[in-house]
Amino acid sequence: MSRIARVVAVGLPHHVTQRGNNRSQVFFDDDDRRFYLWTLAQYRRKYGVDIWGYCLMDNHVHALAVPHEPESLARCFAGTNLVYTQHVNRKQHRSGRLWQNRFYSCPVSKDEYLWPVLRYIDRNPVRTQTERLAWDYRWSSARHHVTGEADPLLNEPDWLSEELQQRKYRSYLRDEPEETAEEIRRTTMTGRPLGGNAFLSTLESRLDRVLGVQKRGRPRKDDGK
Repeated sequence: MSRIARVVAVGLPHHVTQRGNNRSQVFFDDDDRRFYLWTLAQYRRKYGVDIWGYCLMDNHVHALAVPHEPESLARCFAGTNLVYTQHVNRKQHRSGRLWQNRFYSCPVSKDEYLWPVLRYIDRNPVRTQTERLAWDYRWSSARHHVTGEADPLLNEPDWLSEELQQRKYRSYLRDEPEETAEEIRRTTMTGRPLGGNAFLSTLESRLDRVLGVQKRGRPRKDDGK
Protein backbone atom coordinates (compact mmCIF):
# COMPACT_ATOMS: atom_id res chain seq x y z
CA MET A 1 0.00 0.00 0.00
CA SER A 2 1.47 3.35 -1.05
CA ARG A 3 2.31 6.18 1.30
CA ILE A 4 0.03 9.21 1.15
CA ALA A 5 0.67 12.89 1.86
CA ARG A 6 1.01 13.47 5.58
CA VAL A 7 -2.24 13.52 7.56
CA VAL A 8 -2.24 15.75 10.64
CA ALA A 9 -5.28 16.03 12.92
CA VAL A 10 -4.84 18.70 15.59
CA GLY A 11 -5.53 17.41 19.09
CA LEU A 12 -5.29 13.72 18.21
CA PRO A 13 -2.39 11.40 19.03
CA HIS A 14 -0.10 10.46 16.13
CA HIS A 15 2.28 7.54 15.96
CA VAL A 16 5.57 8.99 14.70
CA THR A 17 8.59 6.96 13.67
CA GLN A 18 11.89 8.07 12.14
CA ARG A 19 14.58 5.73 10.86
CA GLY A 20 18.26 6.20 10.26
CA ASN A 21 19.29 6.63 6.64
CA ASN A 22 19.41 3.15 5.07
CA ARG A 23 18.41 1.87 8.53
CA SER A 24 21.84 2.89 9.84
CA GLN A 25 22.62 3.55 13.51
CA VAL A 26 21.75 7.02 14.79
CA PHE A 27 22.47 6.72 18.53
CA PHE A 28 26.03 5.78 19.45
CA ASP A 29 26.10 6.26 23.22
CA ASP A 30 23.98 7.47 26.12
CA ASP A 31 25.12 11.07 25.67
CA ASP A 32 23.57 10.99 22.20
CA ARG A 33 20.30 9.69 23.59
CA ARG A 34 20.22 12.32 26.33
CA PHE A 35 20.93 15.06 23.79
CA TYR A 36 18.16 13.85 21.48
CA LEU A 37 15.59 13.75 24.29
CA TRP A 38 16.66 17.19 25.53
CA THR A 39 16.36 18.60 22.00
CA LEU A 40 12.96 17.02 21.42
CA ALA A 41 11.74 18.51 24.70
CA GLN A 42 12.82 21.99 23.57
CA TYR A 43 11.13 21.70 20.19
CA ARG A 44 7.92 20.17 21.49
CA ARG A 45 7.52 23.19 23.77
CA LYS A 46 8.50 25.63 21.03
CA TYR A 47 6.02 24.33 18.45
CA GLY A 48 3.22 22.98 20.60
CA VAL A 49 3.41 19.19 20.68
CA ASP A 50 2.49 16.94 23.59
CA ILE A 51 4.51 13.72 23.93
CA TRP A 52 2.61 10.82 25.51
CA GLY A 53 5.12 8.07 24.76
CA TYR A 54 8.48 7.44 23.09
CA CYS A 55 11.25 4.92 22.53
CA LEU A 56 14.79 5.39 21.25
CA MET A 57 16.35 2.37 19.56
CA ASP A 58 19.81 2.24 18.00
CA ASN A 59 18.62 3.08 14.49
CA HIS A 60 15.14 4.54 14.89
CA VAL A 61 12.77 6.52 17.09
CA HIS A 62 9.11 6.12 18.02
CA ALA A 63 6.83 8.70 19.60
CA LEU A 64 3.16 9.19 20.40
CA ALA A 65 2.71 12.89 19.75
CA VAL A 66 -0.27 15.27 19.87
CA PRO A 67 0.07 18.44 17.74
CA HIS A 68 -1.58 21.71 18.79
CA GLU A 69 -1.43 23.21 15.27
CA PRO A 70 -1.39 21.74 11.73
CA GLU A 71 2.34 22.43 11.31
CA SER A 72 3.39 21.52 14.86
CA LEU A 73 4.34 17.92 14.14
CA ALA A 74 6.53 18.65 11.11
CA ARG A 75 8.27 21.62 12.73
CA CYS A 76 8.94 19.79 15.99
CA PHE A 77 10.47 16.65 14.50
CA ALA A 78 12.21 18.37 11.58
CA GLY A 79 13.86 20.79 13.99
CA THR A 80 14.84 18.04 16.41
CA ASN A 81 16.29 15.88 13.65
CA LEU A 82 18.29 18.77 12.16
CA VAL A 83 19.86 19.78 15.48
CA TYR A 84 20.58 16.17 16.38
CA THR A 85 22.21 15.52 12.99
CA GLN A 86 24.48 18.53 13.53
CA HIS A 87 25.38 17.16 16.97
CA VAL A 88 26.38 13.75 15.57
CA ASN A 89 28.24 15.20 12.59
CA ARG A 90 30.31 17.49 14.81
CA LYS A 91 31.00 14.74 17.31
CA GLN A 92 32.09 12.21 14.70
CA HIS A 93 33.76 14.69 12.31
CA ARG A 94 31.48 13.61 9.52
CA SER A 95 28.94 15.18 7.17
CA GLY A 96 25.83 14.14 5.32
CA ARG A 97 22.43 12.74 6.08
CA LEU A 98 21.70 10.86 9.29
CA TRP A 99 17.95 10.26 8.92
CA GLN A 100 15.65 9.16 6.15
CA ASN A 101 14.10 11.99 4.16
CA ARG A 102 11.04 12.46 6.36
CA PHE A 103 9.45 10.78 9.33
CA TYR A 104 6.45 8.48 9.11
CA SER A 105 3.28 9.31 11.02
CA CYS A 106 -0.40 8.48 11.27
CA PRO A 107 -3.31 9.80 13.36
CA VAL A 108 -4.52 7.31 15.97
CA SER A 109 -8.07 6.75 17.18
CA LYS A 110 -8.03 7.29 20.95
CA ASP A 111 -11.01 4.99 21.44
CA GLU A 112 -9.67 2.08 19.40
CA TYR A 113 -5.88 2.21 19.16
CA LEU A 114 -4.40 4.51 21.80
CA TRP A 115 -3.44 1.68 24.15
CA PRO A 116 -2.22 -0.76 21.47
CA VAL A 117 0.01 1.98 19.97
CA LEU A 118 1.39 3.02 23.36
CA ARG A 119 2.16 -0.63 24.08
CA TYR A 120 3.73 -1.03 20.63
CA ILE A 121 6.06 1.90 21.33
CA ASP A 122 6.99 0.85 24.87
CA ARG A 123 7.55 -2.80 23.88
CA ASN A 124 10.12 -2.06 21.17
CA PRO A 125 13.08 -3.21 23.31
CA VAL A 126 11.26 -6.47 24.10
CA ARG A 127 10.34 -7.04 20.46
CA THR A 128 13.99 -6.67 19.42
CA GLN A 129 15.16 -8.73 22.43
CA THR A 130 17.13 -5.79 23.82
CA GLU A 131 15.34 -6.20 27.16
CA ARG A 132 13.18 -8.90 28.70
CA LEU A 133 10.93 -6.38 30.48
CA ALA A 134 9.92 -3.16 28.74
CA TRP A 135 10.20 -1.01 31.88
CA ASP A 136 13.84 -2.03 32.40
CA TYR A 137 14.82 -0.07 29.28
CA ARG A 138 16.14 3.40 30.11
CA TRP A 139 15.32 5.14 26.84
CA SER A 140 11.57 4.82 26.56
CA SER A 141 8.42 5.94 28.34
CA ALA A 142 7.67 2.44 29.66
CA ARG A 143 9.29 3.00 33.06
CA HIS A 144 7.28 6.17 33.62
CA HIS A 145 4.07 4.49 32.50
CA VAL A 146 4.59 1.50 34.80
CA THR A 147 6.23 3.02 37.89
CA GLY A 148 5.27 6.69 37.69
CA GLU A 149 8.94 7.73 37.64
CA ALA A 150 9.24 11.34 36.45
CA ASP A 151 10.16 11.86 32.80
CA PRO A 152 10.83 15.46 31.69
CA LEU A 153 9.91 14.78 28.05
CA LEU A 154 6.38 13.54 28.73
CA ASN A 155 3.41 15.83 29.31
CA GLU A 156 0.47 13.46 29.12
CA PRO A 157 -2.98 14.51 30.42
CA ASP A 158 -4.17 13.49 33.87
CA TRP A 159 -6.80 11.12 32.46
CA LEU A 160 -4.09 9.12 30.68
CA SER A 161 -2.08 8.72 33.90
CA GLU A 162 -5.21 7.57 35.72
CA GLU A 163 -6.10 5.03 33.03
CA LEU A 164 -2.57 3.63 33.10
CA GLN A 165 -3.24 2.59 36.68
CA GLN A 166 -6.76 1.34 36.01
CA ARG A 167 -5.66 -0.77 33.07
CA LYS A 168 -2.79 -2.34 35.04
CA TYR A 169 -0.37 -1.28 32.34
CA ARG A 170 2.48 -3.45 33.63
CA SER A 171 0.45 -6.58 32.85
CA TYR A 172 -0.77 -5.10 29.57
CA LEU A 173 2.85 -4.63 28.44
CA ARG A 174 3.78 -8.26 28.96
CA ASP A 175 2.05 -9.52 25.83
CA GLU A 176 1.27 -8.15 22.38
CA PRO A 177 -0.57 -9.94 19.55
CA GLU A 178 1.68 -10.03 16.49
CA GLU A 179 -1.22 -9.17 14.19
CA THR A 180 -1.84 -5.96 16.15
CA ALA A 181 1.83 -4.96 15.98
CA GLU A 182 1.88 -5.65 12.24
CA GLU A 183 -1.26 -3.58 11.67
CA ILE A 184 0.25 -0.62 13.52
CA ARG A 185 3.53 -0.99 11.63
CA ARG A 186 1.87 -1.29 8.23
CA THR A 187 -0.60 1.57 8.72
CA THR A 188 2.08 3.94 9.99
CA MET A 189 4.16 3.29 6.89
CA THR A 190 1.23 4.34 4.66
CA GLY A 191 0.39 7.44 6.69
CA ARG A 192 -3.32 6.57 6.73
CA PRO A 193 -5.32 7.00 9.95
CA LEU A 194 -5.29 4.09 12.38
CA GLY A 195 -8.87 3.41 13.37
CA GLY A 196 -12.21 2.05 12.24
CA ASN A 197 -14.50 3.27 9.48
CA ALA A 198 -16.28 5.80 11.68
CA PHE A 199 -12.94 7.36 12.72
CA LEU A 200 -11.82 7.48 9.08
CA SER A 201 -15.08 9.07 7.95
CA THR A 202 -14.91 11.70 10.69
CA LEU A 203 -11.35 12.65 9.70
CA GLU A 204 -12.24 12.80 6.00
CA SER A 205 -15.02 15.28 6.78
CA ARG A 206 -12.86 17.27 9.17
CA LEU A 207 -9.85 17.52 6.84
CA ASP A 208 -11.83 17.59 3.58
CA ARG A 209 -9.75 14.90 1.88
CA VAL A 210 -10.07 11.25 0.94
CA LEU A 211 -8.09 9.05 3.33
CA GLY A 212 -9.37 5.55 2.62
CA VAL A 213 -7.88 3.16 0.10
CA GLN A 214 -9.26 3.88 -3.36
CA LYS A 215 -10.19 1.07 -5.73
CA ARG A 216 -8.14 0.91 -8.90
CA GLY A 217 -9.54 0.70 -12.41
CA ARG A 218 -11.35 2.82 -14.96
CA PRO A 219 -14.25 5.03 -13.91
CA ARG A 220 -17.63 3.48 -14.57
CA LYS A 221 -19.16 4.42 -17.90
CA ASP A 222 -22.35 6.48 -17.75
CA ASP A 223 -24.90 4.43 -19.76
CA GLY A 224 -26.97 7.51 -20.39
CA LYS A 225 -24.33 9.02 -22.69
